Amino acid sequence: MTTVGGELALRYFGRIYLAGNALIFAFVGLGALLYPQAFAAAIGITFNTSAAMPEFLATYGGFMLAIAVVLLIAQALRRYRRVAYAALSMAYIGFGLGRLYAMLFISGFDERNLLFFFLEVVMVVWGLFCYRESRWLPLQHGH
Repeated sequence: MTTVGGELALRYFGRIYLAGNALIFAFVGLGALLYPQAFAAAIGITFNTSAAMPEFLATYGGFMLAIAVVLLIAQALRRYRRVAYAALSMAYIGFGLGRLYAMLFISGFDERNLLFFFLEVVMVVWGLFCYRESRWLPLQHGH
C-alpha cells in the first residue's frame, strides 16, 4: 500500500489488532482468576484433581494476563510491534491446529469450536498481514 489513506489505515489496523488482542487476553485472564469455577464451567472444564485448579489458573489466568501485558508494551513501544504480530500469529496457529486436531480425531465438530477455529484463522491472517505490511511503513506511521 502506497497511498496516504492506505498507510493511515495500516497504522491503525495493526494497533487495533494489538489492542483488541490485549483486551481479549486480559478478559480471559481476569475471568479465570476472579471466577475460576464459572469460567471453567463455561468452557466445559471440571476440576477433578487437586492439581487441576492451579494448572487452570496458571494457564488461563496468569499466562493470559502476561500476554495482555506484553501486548500493551508492544502497543506502547513501536520496536516490539512486529515481534508481537508474529508471536500472536504463531499463537493463533497453535490454537487453531490444536482445535482442528481435536475436532478431527477426538471430539468431532460443533458450532462453538467451528466459530473459535474461524476466529483463529482470521487472527492469523490479520496478524501476518500486519507483520508483512509493517516493514514498508515509514517510522512516523507508528507500526
